[in-house]
Amino acid sequence: MNTNEVLNQKTKERYSLYAQFYPLLALIAYYVIWRGNIFKHIQFFKNLINEKSDVLDIATGDGSLTATALAPETNANVQSLVCLDISPEMLVKAKKKLKSSNCTFVLGDVGKMPFVDGQFSVISCFGGLNSFPDVPLALGEMNRVLSRHGKLRGSVLLLPQSPWRQRRIHQWIEDGYQTQTITTDKLSKWILDAGFEISAETQIGDVVLFELRKSKDYL
Repeated sequence: MNTNEVLNQKTKERYSLYAQFYPLLALIAYYVIWRGNIFKHIQFFKNLINEKSDVLDIATGDGSLTATALAPETNANVQSLVCLDISPEMLVKAKKKLKSSNCTFVLGDVGKMPFVDGQFSVISCFGGLNSFPDVPLALGEMNRVLSRHGKLRGSVLLLPQSPWRQRRIHQWIEDGYQTQTITTDKLSKWILDAGFEISAETQIGDVVLFELRKSKDYL
């Protein structure tokens, strides 16, 4: 196995256990460690769809946020919703929350997605960047499967300044629940290198919400 495959396997194993207690633990960590605002987070993703779209949701997890913001049953503009996750246990939970016939569930790796170039006009990724072994590779794949004038909305959990919060995150990385720490400088470089430009961005606590479009050089 290469490094990415090893990290992915560790993530699968950890999320097999994590899936039993999700989303309660995730929500507690979101508020306490990253000082986020879940209502603003959800609204940011609800506003993602303003016309008929084929949507790819990456790192769907148990489907809690996806069901609240992007479910075809409550958003008429979602023509189809493809949910991708590396954890089979998480997808089992997601299927119970997203029951529309317009939803498809794919077990797969964001670093090598089984989709054709330009397949999706909209991509969402709720916090998945923190669990990807190779974020530049993942962003490059997102650019590949995004349509020419499509858009991607994502969120990322930054490394907080507080020492005790940093220690907790480093422990989660060591345990396999996350793969790396992320800073605003890292994120900006990854976005640029992947051929994206930022069209919207806001920060709440240590959570960054962003919208990306293909940069002019990639159109």
